[in-house]
Amino acid sequence: MQDVYTGRIERLSPSVKLVLKVLEYKGLMTQKELVTESYLPPRTVRYALTILKKEGILEERLYFKDARQCLYGIKTPGQGELISNFACGVV
Repeated sequence: MQDVYTGRIERLSPSVKLVLKVLEYKGLMTQKELVTESYLPPRTVRYALTILKKEGILEERLYFKDARQCLYGIKTPGQGELISNFACGVV
C-alpha cells in the first residue's frame, strides 16, 4: 500500500482495514464481492466503505454490467476526481 495513506490507515478499525486489504489484493470489487471475500456482514462492509470514502482512500466507479452497483478500489495518490463523472453513490 502507498506510504501516503499510512497515517490515515493506522487509526482505522480492524474491519475497515480488512476491507482495505481485500481491495489491495483483489483490485476493483462490488460490495457483494467484498462481503463474500471478507466474510463480514453487508452492513459492516457498507460502513467500512463509507469510512474509506471519507478518508479519501476509496475510489468508486460505475459497474457497467449492473448499473445498480458500484466498483470500489483504492484511489491512487494524486488521482483527484478523474472519474467524478462516473462516480456513483455521491453523498
